[in-house]
Amino acid sequence: MIVKFRFVPKDVFEVSKNNITYSLTIVFFAVVLKVTNYYNDWGVPVSITAVLGTALSILLGFSNSQAYDRWWEARKIWGSIVNDSRSFAKQVISFIQFEDDNHHHATKEIRKKIIYRHLAFINALRMQLREESDAEKMTAALSPFLSEEEYNTVRGCSNVATQLIKNQAADIRKMYDRKLLNEYMFVQMDQSLNHFYTYQGQAERIKKTPFLPTYHFFSKVFLYFFITLLPFSLLSGVDKAATTWMMLPITVLIGWVFHMIYMNGHVYAYPFDNTPFDTPMTAICNTIEIDLKEMIGDDSIPVKMTPTRGILM
Repeated sequence: MIVKFRFVPKDVFEVSKNNITYSLTIVFFAVVLKVTNYYNDWGVPVSITAVLGTALSILLGFSNSQAYDRWWEARKIWGSIVNDSRSFAKQVISFIQFEDDNHHHATKEIRKKIIYRHLAFINALRMQLREESDAEKMTAALSPFLSEEEYNTVRGCSNVATQLIKNQAADIRKMYDRKLLNEYMFVQMDQSLNHFYTYQGQAERIKKTPFLPTYHFFSKVFLYFFITLLPFSLLSGVDKAATTWMMLPITVLIGWVFHMIYMNGHVYAYPFDNTPFDTPMTAICNTIEIDLKEMIGDDSIPVKMTPTRGILM
């Protein structure tokens, strides 16, 4: 996620170089036709590009709005995961405690096991949404929070995050059966786990449902149709040769502006693609880990993540 925009010409050019090349080619062709007097009889009326530009603006505006809605929904889902993670940790600390002081160490171990498994869950969900399937990365992200036996059991599953919540539910059920939790506590913790399943499903819905292909297809078709007609339209009313060549950078700039508006909507339509425009899931997982470990008095508190070049992943 971009938290502080830094204009880097190299990066902007990398995104728009194909568009600029196409615009320059079309404009140069139109200018050559104009100065060699082959253009006078078939100029494109300005009204045509004006109508097309208006229609394109409406389409791009609507498309960008829908793309931002997807990105904002993804951010709200992870905001809910943060809130419910803290609530779940509070339940673990408040509910799981033995009256006998001799079992204090056992209480801390059970709490730690459940909290750590939850940290494994959010990191597994993050990696699944970003399609980071590399075994080494998965091991580095999850093994610090799971026993070797549990990690070996879940790592081969197609949906690791789902299996971890299932394991949480199984442990909570065992504590209820052993009378370590009363019915109210059991129901509350089970509802918290259901909430995490809901958030996972909502995130997976966004990930697996492509942004309407017709938006991107027709937006791009209309965009390049507009860029193609624009120089012929603007040059139809120009008589002086010097003014004709000045239209070259102007028309390229207009086409570039429309292209960047199109790209702005395109990149935000996919909030889990591990790009600078992504939902900052790594930073969110880092925040949850810090909060939950501090709540249980753990010693291994990670360092707070900070933006790199204005980008928070």
